[in-house]
Amino acid sequence: MRLARRMRLAVPAAAVLGLTLFTASMAWQVPAASAASGPLDAQSSELVRLINGARSAYGKSALRVDTLLASKARDGAIPCPDNSAENIAGRAQDFAAFGNMDHRLRNCDASGYQLSSTLFVNVLQSAWGYGSVGEIDLDNGGYGNGAYLYSVAGTSKTSKTWQTWTYSTTGHGMLGWKSSSSHWNIIIGSYDRVGCGGWASGSTYYYDCVFAKGGSGATKSPPTTSPFDNPLPTPKPTPVPTPKPTAKPTTAPVTQHGSPPTACGSCSQATASSAAAPSTVPSASPSVTVAGVQDAGSSAEPGGAQLAAIQNAGGGIPPAGDSSGLAVLIARLIAVVAGSGALILAACYLLQSVRRRRRETAL
Repeated sequence: MRLARRMRLAVPAAAVLGLTLFTASMAWQVPAASAASGPLDAQSSELVRLINGARSAYGKSALRVDTLLASKARDGAIPCPDNSAENIAGRAQDFAAFGNMDHRLRNCDASGYQLSSTLFVNVLQSAWGYGSVGEIDLDNGGYGNGAYLYSVAGTSKTSKTWQTWTYSTTGHGMLGWKSSSSHWNIIIGSYDRVGCGGWASGSTYYYDCVFAKGGSGATKSPPTTSPFDNPLPTPKPTPVPTPKPTAKPTTAPVTQHGSPPTACGSCSQATASSAAAPSTVPSASPSVTVAGVQDAGSSAEPGGAQLAAIQNAGGGIPPAGDSSGLAVLIARLIAVVAGSGALILAACYLLQSVRRRRRETAL
């Protein structure tokens, strides 16, 4: 009787516990990379430094930072195309708010993310008096802000490779822009100022950089210091292959007793060889989207604007914050065992109840 009473109490409790553990294990997913939403000032400033580094590798002069362009690229108010009495948030913040990225401004009085026909570069010309203007955009996710070794080499024989430690997100952002000639032509174009802004939406980072030649905004010196103190790797000397010696003709010796001359029947010639160390190429971006546009500055109309967009997707670097798949497997295995045990106990309890009822019926 005591055993039956204990089973009546233990079996329901075990069933509830097993079901709870099993449900929790199925709901437990690998957490995505988490990041607080908001401005990315340090990363945006770093993009300016990387842009100037790339320009130096191509023999171009450094760009100064235009504070007005930087404000509009981040969160500075921009007049709405369909209602001049209202404003849109700056480029990067607006991209992050809607999860969309475009060189056209959206309408304020329309529902959702409805784009107008007005290019942002044209507003810079008509509203703030800029001349030749270019804009490049970027969003990437999962890279985080760990250290990344970025390098860029110019195309001429006299150019040198520029290398530096940077954030992983900005380094891969530059690789994304480098993959498109229209974006890269803006980066190394004939401008004298730039302003970059960034905004985070979780683990996805949105960036906008605006270039101009002359303009109404105040300028200041660009940043020159890397955010990391890691020393640059020391380049290994290129091995020089040993020249192959010239083989000399073998002269057969002549014997004094008329025996046939002897010669080397099997001679081997040593050959020096060398192999250069394989170069390390950064992995392709798992999630990078870029878009670029430039305006010649002849008028407020787009005339001759270059529009381009490219998306690279692939594996390589996991998002920061991923938990171990082994831990997930162990947790689910424990939950399955506990749930199975609970089901067995529940079956025993039901069987005991049926037997008791049969005895009561027989009595």
